[in-house]
Amino acid sequence: MSGWVRFTRWRPFNTSLQALVREMPLKALLPLGLAIGLMFSVLGATTDMLEGARQRANIVIRNSLLSVVISLGYAFGSMRRNLPLLAVTGGVQIAWILGSRRLSGTSQALLPLEAVPARLEHDAAAILLAMVGSYTCFLWFMNGTAARYLRMRTEIDLAHGIHQVLVPAIDTTLGRFEFFGFSAPSGEVGGDLVDVVPLPDERGWFGYVADVSGHGVSSGVVMGMFKSALRMRLLHHSPLSEMLDDLNAVLFPLKSGSMFVTAACIRGGGDGALEFAVAGHLPILKVTHGAVVEITTPQVPIGMFDSYAFTSSTFTCEPGELLVLITDGLTEVFDTQDRELGIEAVKRLVADGAALPLPQLAERIVATARAHGTQIDDQTLLLIRVG
Repeated sequence: MSGWVRFTRWRPFNTSLQALVREMPLKALLPLGLAIGLMFSVLGATTDMLEGARQRANIVIRNSLLSVVISLGYAFGSMRRNLPLLAVTGGVQIAWILGSRRLSGTSQALLPLEAVPARLEHDAAAILLAMVGSYTCFLWFMNGTAARYLRMRTEIDLAHGIHQVLVPAIDTTLGRFEFFGFSAPSGEVGGDLVDVVPLPDERGWFGYVADVSGHGVSSGVVMGMFKSALRMRLLHHSPLSEMLDDLNAVLFPLKSGSMFVTAACIRGGGDGALEFAVAGHLPILKVTHGAVVEITTPQVPIGMFDSYAFTSSTFTCEPGELLVLITDGLTEVFDTQDRELGIEAVKRLVADGAALPLPQLAERIVATARAHGTQIDDQTLLLIRVG
């Protein structure tokens, strides 16, 4: 298994209660906490009944409250994998046990025998009310909070599966060009695109990376629309500038006003010339003879305005040269001192590793970004080498 898979692997959601409690905010777990606390609060009254129903009320209440605290500590400490909470809970339980043993060796004021029947009634009523309350809170949690959360997670699971289909990893060769690329989303659903499309009638190929503004499912939906519209438009030959004009016209009315798509794209033809366009995106990096040149066409992102005249340009490549297309998730990474990795660091990486196999170079770029700081955005790249 190649190294880049480590950056793109996705693990299916675990819908067990443990995973659910780990991911849900504490406020949403209130019904579950009440259910667990009420269930174990009966230990105070139960202990009193086992000892003849003669304990003082303050002792019964103390035992009930301690049972609630310890049960919640163990439950949430284990389900949320909180070792400090488990340690504190264990300490409280040990102190309770030692304190109870110390008190058992002393003479404690007990209720008179004639008060036992009334105490038994109170204990039984307390146990019954606590069990009914616990069951009610469990139903509240499972039918309300948990059900909504699981439905949401299932929908995100489905969206993630669709994203994996729409943005597969790329490792192919077309003519004299070798391609390698992938997208590592920052969450379950990403808004980045990487794609290489063989053009019909042996007209060449089209490769690009794109970045939808924002995060989450809404960006993923716009990303899917963008890819579908682009692939349909590639069936008709025209300059890249006209293609971007049409994509802008199609995408603008189908999204919210604050969303847009940045893109860097290249089309290779049979004549050896490469046409390219950059729309609000990072420049294309061209590596030749150890030097890195930025290639771009300064213009706005796609879908920002309802009407905009995009432009494109051309360049040529010699055998052995390398083209690098990345999204800003690989440059806008910050270390503990809030220093950005930046595009200059990526340029040094690709200059030093231009002779490496493309999968190794891709892994080196992503590993450097991850080592510099936490991933906060989708990280996507496309490497193209001229054979």
